[in-house]
Amino acid sequence: MDLHLGEQEASLAFKILKNRLGELRTEVRHNKDSEGRAYLKHKERILSGIIEKFTDVKPDAHKKGFM
Repeated sequence: MDLHLGEQEASLAFKILKNRLGELRTEVRHNKDSEGRAYLKHKERILSGIIEKFTDVKPDAHKKGFM
């Protein structure tokens, strides 16, 4: 699947995904169930892979036109 995003769209998607990754890491730390923890770690690996594909994203580009 190809997804083409503009600069602002890519910036916002990157920020949202990075925030979710942080939330996932917190969930992993607090989860006591080994199966649930393994699943969360699996999701974390997938999300990290997606984030790595956001090369050359300007982190604050989504703020253009607002400030």
